[in-house]
Parts: sequence; structure tokens; C-alpha cells
Amino acid sequence: MVCLHQIEEVSAIDIEIFNMRNPWRTGRPFEHSWLPRRELETLAGWMDNPYVVVVTGARQAGKTTLLSMLVQRLLATGVPPADIFYFSVDDLGAAELFSNPGDLLRFLRDAKSGPRAYILIDEVQRLPNPGLALKVLYDLGAGIKIVVSGSSSLEIRSTTREHLVGRSRELILYPLSFSDIVRQNIPAASRNDGDFDAFHRLYGESLVPLFVDFAVWGGYPAVVTAPSAAERAEQLRQIYDTYVTRDVSQFLRVGRPDVYNRLVRTLALQVGSQMTWEGLANEVRSSSETVRHYVAMLQGTYVCELAMPFSSNKLTGLRKTPKAYFVDCGMRNSAVPSLAALDSRTDRGQVVEQVVFQELLKVLSVTDELHYWRTKGTADEVDFVVTRGDRILPIEVKDTHFSEPSLPGGLARLVEDTHPRHAVVVTRDFVAQRTVGTTAVHFVPEGTFLARRDTLVQLLDDALG
Repeated sequence: MVCLHQIEEVSAIDIEIFNMRNPWRTGRPFEHSWLPRRELETLAGWMDNPYVVVVTGARQAGKTTLLSMLVQRLLATGVPPADIFYFSVDDLGAAELFSNPGDLLRFLRDAKSGPRAYILIDEVQRLPNPGLALKVLYDLGAGIKIVVSGSSSLEIRSTTREHLVGRSRELILYPLSFSDIVRQNIPAASRNDGDFDAFHRLYGESLVPLFVDFAVWGGYPAVVTAPSAAERAEQLRQIYDTYVTRDVSQFLRVGRPDVYNRLVRTLALQVGSQMTWEGLANEVRSSSETVRHYVAMLQGTYVCELAMPFSSNKLTGLRKTPKAYFVDCGMRNSAVPSLAALDSRTDRGQVVEQVVFQELLKVLSVTDELHYWRTKGTADEVDFVVTRGDRILPIEVKDTHFSEPSLPGGLARLVEDTHPRHAVVVTRDFVAQRTVGTTAVHFVPEGTFLARRDTLVQLLDDALG
């Protein structure tokens, strides 16, 4: 095998930096304590297929950590250390190396020990022409498995769409879910497969402090692991400031950062409220066209997401007024700005609705859509309607104390008119189940509803499958 200093002579990369990024290649310890991520199982399961794997998600959601976890998994399954290559495009010479596939192939040939190489590229959107470079490597075959990450789906898709059609698979990495937090703090709860009632009797009290904490701070890993409230607040501020400085100003080239920042705060204040583009434009003192463009950027960089109105042939629903939610409640609360405890907040109902939205977003299948429902005439409303084909799962968030399983008005009408298999009322502390016609209606406390990912996925499959 050629020595690394000889490799450096035929490539632009700084070998010292490369070795620091790849400690396993020189026998240095590579042990870290990371919060477990379910997405690792999905990612590891894709290592034997030929596709380029594209990991996208919000800045600092844990994409770089997930790549490191993948390295550990590959090493644990017997992949030789010399066959795993990690590159950060920000490092000196990395972009130049990937701009010349011949140099890259020679680099890999001289540095790997076996017939197959695993290439992990962080922040791939910073390459001058990432789609073409990845296509060339993919088409050459040569026993190369490629995994890339990036924080902006807008940039990645715009620079790779033409070249990676039929050649890639995408994994979206969101901030940690509430079920991740529960699994870390109450391992037995995450393994429990009982119904909502039995589960709540066992773990309900223990889930309350976890939920009220999560509802304020969210799931960004650096925030979750920060040792104090002050450091958590500072981490959220830094995440947003870095996002605006690097993604918005430098790479998305937003012409009016002031308007962009006003828009983020306005959306944070109006979480869960219907909006019109004209009204939003007036709020931020800009044009409807600019606001639409900036909201698309917020979606493309995994800061915000829209819930569109649900309508069916049987019902008259609003069609043109979306609702905006954030991908992480901590980011939303920081943008308001208010990081006050949940029990003392005047916007508690909004916060809980925000949490339910973001956690549903993390468990949807590729064919699911997340809507809300509201009628024009009577103003009946249901917070969320998950759809899969012709089937629906209505979910109403009522952060109040129930004494009996009485359906809220909007949900009662939607159930009566559409006869779904299941419906959910997310409550503060009330658990029950009743049948309305052919619909099983579940009344489930907030923390109990979101604590187990597998149970939530099973409910979606039962309701929509």
C-alpha cells in the first residue's frame, strides 16, 4: 500500500487534516458517548444497496454525528478501517479533490485495503458541482458506497437532481424526538407495548416532567445535552445565528435578512394559525412573492413546515390558507422569544400543538400527508388530519383537563361525516377510549401519546392501512 505522504503528492487534500477526521485509519481511539438514533438502523440497512445515500436535515440536528455512528457500526461489522473515508467539504483541498474524479479514484485506490470503499461526505452542497461528481463515482462503480450529508435540501436537490435521478435514496434527520428522550431516560417505557391506558398507568407521572421540558427546549442534540438552562438558551441562539449567517446569507443569498428574520418571528408567534400570503406580507412589510419565496427556503432548510387544509368530496373545507409550524419547538420558542416553563406560558396551547405536529412529522411514511381541517361556514376545526390515500386519521389537540370522553365539536363532525377507523384527542392528563359509530376514539395524554414511536406508527398503520 502507498504511504499517505505519497498520496498527498497526487491529491490536493491535507493529509494531516484527513487523518484527524479519520482517526480509525491510524489506530487512534474512536469511542464516543452519543444519544442513540433510530435512523442509524435505517442508514446501516442501506449499506448493501448501490444507491448514493443523501442524509439531509436541519443544521445541527446530528447529521455529522450520525455519519460517525455509521463509521462505528461499519467497523463493528468487520469493515477494515482503511476502507472507510470521511471527508468534510470545508476542509482544505477536499472540494478540489472531488472536482477531479481521477485524482479521487487514485486516492481511494492507494489508501484502501479491500475491494470495497465507503465514502462519507459531510456538507456535500458546498462542492462546486456535487451532482456531477457523485454521478461519475456512481457510474464508475468500482466498489464504492457513497453517503453524503447536507443541511439544505434546496441546494442539494438543485445541484444533484439532474445527475442523481434513479441513483439516490434520501434520509431526513430531524432533531431528537420525544420518544428518543424517553428511551434515554426511561428505557423500560420505550420497550412497553401495552395500550395507551395501561402504559399511562405505569409511566404517566414519569413522562410529565420530560414532556414539559421537551416542549420548551426541543430536541437539538446540543440543547438536550447542555447542562443548564442558560447554556441551552445560548445553544439555540447559536444554532439560529449560524443558520442565518451561513445558510441564509451566504449560500441561499437572501437579499433581505431583516425581512427573513421578521418572517421567522411572525411565523413563530402565529404557530397553528391560518395565514394568507397577503396578510403575512403585510406583517413583515414585504411582498407576497418574497414571503412565499422565503417560506420555501425555511421549508427547504428544515426550519418550518406547512400544514395545508384537508378537504374531501363530502366536506367543504378551506383550500388556500396554510398553517405554519416549526420543525423543532425549541427553535420556535427561541424565535418568539420565550423560553419560559410550559406551565407558566400564555401560549401553552400553541406550544403543545407545535410539539404534536413536529413529532407526527417524524413518523409519517413517504405516502402520508399532514393536514388540518376547518369548514367555511360553521368554523368547525380539527388540528391535524393525517392522510394516506383515501383514509384519514383525525387528531385534535386539547391541552385541558377532561372529566369525560366528550368529543370536541369539530372532531365530532368530521368523525360523523367521514367514519374513520380511528381518531385521537390529545389531552393534558385524561386517558380513555370510546366508540363513535365505527370509529375508535382515543383520548391520550400528551406525553403518553408521543412517548413510543413504534406505538404511534402502529396507530397510523391501523388507521390508514
